[in-house]
Amino acid sequence: MKISWLSLYPVTDLVLPTVGTYLFSRITSDNGTDSRFEDIRASPPKFLGAFFAQATWVSLCVRIPLSLSPPPPPTQLLNADCSFKQLMPVLALNSLPTSLFSTLPAAITITDILGLLLYVGGLSFEVTADRQKDKWVQEKKSKKHNEEFLTRGLWSKSRHPNYFGEVTLWTGIATLAGGVLMSNVGQVGMGLAASGVLGKIAALGMAGVSPAFVTLLLFKVSGIPLSEGKYDKRYGGRKDYQEWKKNTPMFFPKL
Repeated sequence: MKISWLSLYPVTDLVLPTVGTYLFSRITSDNGTDSRFEDIRASPPKFLGAFFAQATWVSLCVRIPLSLSPPPPPTQLLNADCSFKQLMPVLALNSLPTSLFSTLPAAITITDILGLLLYVGGLSFEVTADRQKDKWVQEKKSKKHNEEFLTRGLWSKSRHPNYFGEVTLWTGIATLAGGVLMSNVGQVGMGLAASGVLGKIAALGMAGVSPAFVTLLLFKVSGIPLSEGKYDKRYGGRKDYQEWKKNTPMFFPKL
């Protein structure tokens, strides 16, 4: 059985509790609020925009692959755990007839290796960044330092290392899935074998839409704009903040 198909279940199931536990603990330690969304809650148009952005995410990542591919058996759908956390690459794989997976070569391919490396590296990067920030917040509350913003650890390498890790891990999942979807077996399973290059492009698109849309949301909607705007408003006039912002990349970590 192909390693990329087997590994997608545990890697995607690991993301939600890992990130969710951190977010829950952070919000509960901050009186049950998230300052990033104060303006959104107070503005119906912004709240509606956030709602539709999430709805679009779910539609892109769940409904499209099921409509483009042959319907899988009911038991396969149950195993797929059809929720947005699995995203398009996993559901696209699960839409392939089960019998086809026995014909996949057992050998590990370059997309398997690259995908797993991206996933493990991205998840480790995100978790480390989140834990560093959580530790910094707790130390500030206990008055072990009086810093106003975090510039240590991974936060000295990137202004948003957690978002870099998030995009990287979903790129890894997409790479794992894409290797199968673009293979001859994957093309046959999706009914694209006769489409040639266009079929492979379609498979690449189904695998890549998830990290692409995550990146769009983080860069243009909810992640980086909210965070940058909040800190610019609070500390934009401070020289040390401007120096950190000038010398620290916004997304891709510096070496």
